Amino acid sequence: MRQSFILYFNLLFFLLLSSVSYSQNIQGRVLDSKTLEALPFANVFLNNTTIGTITDTNGKFNLTSIKEPGTYELVFSFVGYETYKRKVNVDAETLDMGIIKLIPSELELDAVEVGGTRDKDWEKKLKKFKKVFLGDDKQAAACILTNPWVIDFPKDNNGNRFLAKASAPIEIENKALGYKVVFYLSSFWHDRTGYSIIGNARFSELKSVDAEEIMKWKKNRKESYQHSIHHLFKSIIEHKINGEGFNLYTETEGNKNATSRSNLFYSELGQTILPYDTTTLVTPEKQKGFYRITLNGRVEVHYRKEKASVRTYRDVFGPVSWIRLNNNFVIVNKDGFAKNPSDVVVSGDMSASRVANMLPLDYKPEQIAGGVDKINFSMYQEQIYVHTDKPYYYPGETIWYKGYVNYATPAWRDSLSQTVYVELIDRKLKSIVISKTLRITNGFFNNDFRLPDTLAAKVYYLRAYTNFNRNFGDENLYTKPLPVLNLTYKAYPRKAIEADEADNLLTITADKRTYKTREKITLTMKLRDDDDKPVLSNLSVSVVDSMRVAPVNISGTILNDYPIKEMEVNRINTDMPFQVEYGINFSGRFFNESNKPEKATLNVLQLNPNNFAMTQSDDDGIFYVSGLSFYDTATFSVQANREKGKAYGRSEWVKNKMAAIGFKESEYQIDLLKTESPQRILSEYEAPKGAFILQEVVIRSAKISEEYEVGYRKKRSYGKPDYVIKKKDINSSYGNLLLTLPGKVPGLVVRQAINDGEETKWVVYIERGGQNSSILYPKEVIVTINDVLALGTPEEILSSIDPAIVESVEVKTGVNVLYGSIGGNGIVSVYTKKDFEKPEETKAIEVMKVPGYSAARKFSAPDYNDPKTDTSQPDYRSTIYWNADVTTDSKTGLATISFFAADLAGKYRVVAEGVTGKGEPVRCVYFVEINNN
Repeated sequence: MRQSFILYFNLLFFLLLSSVSYSQNIQGRVLDSKTLEALPFANVFLNNTTIGTITDTNGKFNLTSIKEPGTYELVFSFVGYETYKRKVNVDAETLDMGIIKLIPSELELDAVEVGGTRDKDWEKKLKKFKKVFLGDDKQAAACILTNPWVIDFPKDNNGNRFLAKASAPIEIENKALGYKVVFYLSSFWHDRTGYSIIGNARFSELKSVDAEEIMKWKKNRKESYQHSIHHLFKSIIEHKINGEGFNLYTETEGNKNATSRSNLFYSELGQTILPYDTTTLVTPEKQKGFYRITLNGRVEVHYRKEKASVRTYRDVFGPVSWIRLNNNFVIVNKDGFAKNPSDVVVSGDMSASRVANMLPLDYKPEQIAGGVDKINFSMYQEQIYVHTDKPYYYPGETIWYKGYVNYATPAWRDSLSQTVYVELIDRKLKSIVISKTLRITNGFFNNDFRLPDTLAAKVYYLRAYTNFNRNFGDENLYTKPLPVLNLTYKAYPRKAIEADEADNLLTITADKRTYKTREKITLTMKLRDDDDKPVLSNLSVSVVDSMRVAPVNISGTILNDYPIKEMEVNRINTDMPFQVEYGINFSGRFFNESNKPEKATLNVLQLNPNNFAMTQSDDDGIFYVSGLSFYDTATFSVQANREKGKAYGRSEWVKNKMAAIGFKESEYQIDLLKTESPQRILSEYEAPKGAFILQEVVIRSAKISEEYEVGYRKKRSYGKPDYVIKKKDINSSYGNLLLTLPGKVPGLVVRQAINDGEETKWVVYIERGGQNSSILYPKEVIVTINDVLALGTPEEILSSIDPAIVESVEVKTGVNVLYGSIGGNGIVSVYTKKDFEKPEETKAIEVMKVPGYSAARKFSAPDYNDPKTDTSQPDYRSTIYWNADVTTDSKTGLATISFFAADLAGKYRVVAEGVTGKGEPVRCVYFVEINNN
């Protein structure tokens, strides 16, 4: 016989859901109970769910997305006020809570101690707290307490319990389940007999486009749900107890609540324990969607579909738990969640699951084939369409284009790719003729390709894709055929095309019926919906001389190429090797003094424009830098530091591997006619005489001498700082520099903020200072590292710096002219220890050049109303007008453009393509007559 201790726990969360599926909402207003002032940004949420919101600046809230009516516990929380909870019955489309008054807390927040002795003792207790609070398994190990400093550990004056309290909600980043949990701890204790964690939790989904990570979250959530108390109760309701892998047993008379038993289960079966009769465990409640589960006494639960981490019996391989219901029954909803969880006392394996294993009560278990979820990655699809000014070109011409990015899940627009690659490809030679890297802004991009005069006549392809697109196969990337014709060949349509595929919701009208050469033309675009209401849209407009550019149909239009197409891609547990790019990414190889690749922590210094980042090289010296934003070409110095701060090493840029040219050639028909004369004469307005493309400009100058030095400290570029934090005052025991700043400088505020529609974030600003700053939306300081302006938010920069390498932090609170408007809200300057070493003779810094984004050019066309325009030059433009950014007004649905006709009479073909504010493609084709007189 062996002794076994039954550890009871009381983890209390309250929520009740019913089964009707329609959206409801709860609204009201939150005020201070004493002053009756509105409380902005107070948290309002349904306990232990992902359903929550914050109040606006008037204290009002509107809690939406409640899919199922029923009885809920609604939680109101605000820093400095007592948390208020209220059970509500939601059975109508809108429940008005009226005025909610929060009572100011009488408790003052404890001062944060930073003494070394206290730190060691506190860290020891924090480790113990995490083990009880989060658990002691792999999922708990993947959880991060992002604000542990709010937790304190008071002494238990009445016994030997381990106690904990929190001065603010505990924030948990659960990277095992993919949730951010804000936990409002009410009570916590732990001793030899068990533990109690009482509080409220608000869940929110972590964002990721990493397919492997998403798969891991789904799998871990399923594992957390399996053999949980909720899973058991749902199995009882659906009469699938055995099928879901559960076996229930009850103790015989005389052996109730026994604390000792043989370690061989089957030797006890029939003697001290019997199978539980599960035929009459559940009955429906009067309230629709709720059930009463009756279990008499202590019930032993075995789960057969999983291996136990700790064996209870030698001959039972699955986990074993015990359940007791207060009053022998519990009311649950259809998903197995208890109306009052305090009615359920669990011990054994089920009680081992702590906060790290918690799932929100609105979690819906998904079916997993073979134990692994199927994920259709097409939900993250980014589909591209490109509108060009013409269907074909001649050597020396310019290809003007605009790209439209459509998203299978529009809500992901701001979380997906911000970089696109556009290429002109020779398919037969499998070579890239021209390529550019462009920034995607609000789902759009635009630029141009200048074709070389010597370009061979053949069919080329314009290809556009994001790095993330490549996960669906390089053969699936967007391509568009663009024939380049010999100058003596003319294209013509098989049939005269006066109109083609268009959307009748978008119309174009001209201010006149016909125009003379060089006369001003004004066109009005009008977009209305089916109810004749104005529609906002973003369009690109091309106007070409159709007598010189035949209206041939070579590729699809925005109407058929922009809508998301179902992809035959349904990956199962497959890596997504090509990640989303949020800026310019590049790779390099780092070499040490012996010219050998080396693994090291690297400082990446961008010299133009100034920027700073850190990265890590692997054993082959390969490193990766991401998320930068610069145009044209930037210069970088990448070096490592010795322990004493001496920089060493050099680096080389590794060109990104482009997508494979494996797409199939398009099928299209274009009729050509050989002529005796050139069909394309470049106008001076398109290519002025003597024009050339500036490839690169290198500016060299002598070394700028320092104005003066005091000892070995240089004079600061921004002048004298207002405050200096020396290294002796910087607590290196904290994990990052961000956590060491609070309380160090008068007026410097480092706090967390939650703005409407945003995730919780840290803000760093000067109190009652800065330009256009407010307490709700403060303007943050800028951060420099060794006098180099760092890219990113203060939170991102300061949280990535190890306090141990910092020599000092200097704060300038006033306006500084050196950094212009961006420095108007204060400067936090970080100086690392190497910056204070005695200057030595420096060698020339080895740098590497990295191409960045290509800036868009403006389409050039003459203005014959401008006296500065040279009217003596002939105007033979084939592309009369191009505009990549035409916006119809949301109130009128109208947009107007103007341009001048060229010198040849004929017919102009106007093509307008674009998308509405709702992401719907629109297109219109219109013709304008040009006469000689």
